[in-house]
Amino acid sequence: MRVYVRALVLAATMLAAGQAVAQSDPVADFYKNRTLTLVSGFTPNGENDIQLRLLGRHIGRYIPGQPQTLISNMPGAGTLLAANHLVKAPADGTVLSMFTAQAATEPFLGNTAALFDPLKLSWIGSMSQDRQFCMLVGAPAGVSSFSDLLNKEVLFGSSAPATDIFTYSVALKNLLGAKMKLVSGYPGMPAIRLALDRGEVNGVCGVSEMILRTNLAESLANGRLKLIVQMGRSTTDEFGKVPSVFEYTKDPKTTEYLDFFFRALAIGRPIAGPAGIPAQRLDALRKAFAETLRDEGFLAEAKKIGMSINMATAQDIQSQMELLSKKPKEFYAEVKRISE
Repeated sequence: MRVYVRALVLAATMLAAGQAVAQSDPVADFYKNRTLTLVSGFTPNGENDIQLRLLGRHIGRYIPGQPQTLISNMPGAGTLLAANHLVKAPADGTVLSMFTAQAATEPFLGNTAALFDPLKLSWIGSMSQDRQFCMLVGAPAGVSSFSDLLNKEVLFGSSAPATDIFTYSVALKNLLGAKMKLVSGYPGMPAIRLALDRGEVNGVCGVSEMILRTNLAESLANGRLKLIVQMGRSTTDEFGKVPSVFEYTKDPKTTEYLDFFFRALAIGRPIAGPAGIPAQRLDALRKAFAETLRDEGFLAEAKKIGMSINMATAQDIQSQMELLSKKPKEFYAEVKRISE
């Protein structure tokens, strides 16, 4: 009898152990008591950095195992430093970077400083695909529209090559003939806004909807600043009637390059991990990203900072990278010339 009872106990114990193994979650087991590092390619306290920190406050709850999150700033080289960091970061799903869409395409342009392959990165998604604007503050007499800018030179603030601010400005200069005299070297939009306040420059491109709804709302309302052109896949009248960049040319070739700069790259600020993240963990990160962007608390905070949520999925970004990778070398040679 005792042998029989012992056999039953052993069988029950083995069954319970088997069920525990069957019910275990390898992704949760991995992330439990670990830290997910989110690398920001942007300067601290800038709008993009604020967005990533908002994501970091919420995404851990949706990753199995609920890891802690840590934000690390790595600005420089137009966010290429943050993108390149993925080449040496552990490919285990504990490190993700956010950088510009322009930086993501630098390898296609033959930039040897870009060490990663856009087609192999573990794309997670993009939180927002905001439209971008050019604006004037205290512009010289006779300049109040983009059309005026085609005839009279104005000082525009800019940051490093590979940033949206620089790329948008030189594209408008070289494709449409905008007379922008670029004053480069500013580390980001916050510094350029200070330069505008001091009168060092009179304009800037790459102004987002978020910043227009918050920091610049009063200046926009009282007429201190003037929006002169908007760029993106679609247009908006939220800030008044602002012409689209595509209204200034009917030349098919020019339009093709404008498409590259202002439509093909309209994937916001993509977030990616290193190539080779295990499939289950990558799938969990992507799901957690999407679930976070539907979270009521996240959305409430996003609304407070004027952030629009218009997600690009990992597949959206991957498809865009694959499309861009198929452009001929001649196309990118011309893009490179336009970008200088």
